[in-house]
Amino acid sequence: MDWREKPSILRRGAAPPDERKTAIVIAIACALHLLFIPLFLYRTKPHTEISLPESTGPRSRTQLVRLAPLRTLPAPEPSAASAKAKPKPALLKRYQPGAKIAIREERAPHKKGSAEENKVAPKESAAPSPADLAPRWFSSDSSRATSAKTDGDFRFAYYLATLRNKIGSRWVPPQGADARARPIKAIVYFRVHRDGQISQASIETSSGYAFFDQTAMRALISATPLPPLPAGFSDNYLGVHFGFEFQQ
Repeated sequence: MDWREKPSILRRGAAPPDERKTAIVIAIACALHLLFIPLFLYRTKPHTEISLPESTGPRSRTQLVRLAPLRTLPAPEPSAASAKAKPKPALLKRYQPGAKIAIREERAPHKKGSAEENKVAPKESAAPSPADLAPRWFSSDSSRATSAKTDGDFRFAYYLATLRNKIGSRWVPPQGADARARPIKAIVYFRVHRDGQISQASIETSSGYAFFDQTAMRALISATPLPPLPAGFSDNYLGVHFGFEFQQ
């Protein structure tokens, strides 16, 4: 192309454009734009909006901050006073060959001396009341009387007094019995068990009057169950000879 054909370009004093240089400039400009776009987006990132409940004012923009984890302090070392207060575990002694073994004597049970053997329990040594020692039970008019004897040695006098009072209060002699010349007597034998029940009740000595003997048995049955046997009595039952006596 002749320069005479483009007088306008020559008048500006500019050289004709080169296609290769133009392509290089465009490529450099594109690369710079690609580098600056992420930086621009990072700087123009919108802040996070947090609206607190029960807030009536305008919303405030806050930016979340990442907190670093707190460092934990080391545990304090135990002092000498606290170390002494804690009990130390017991140490097991190991047997060493050739070591002497100390043999301890076994403790024998305490033997009671003669003075202690002669002592009697306070319950046994307590003297019974005069009412317990009374051999008989008498009615208010002294016309009726009862007595009680046991098989073997029975040292609980209060129990016999209880039997005399309970059975004697329920005894009513038959009407028309004539005891002016001599008193009428009858003896009933029975066994008292641990719970106060009786067994083997029978007329041991008859009075000679069937009605009189029947009133004695009726009084015993109506008084049953009797008081339980004392806790200090070792046998399972107690044999009792109970006497009924009527005198006008």
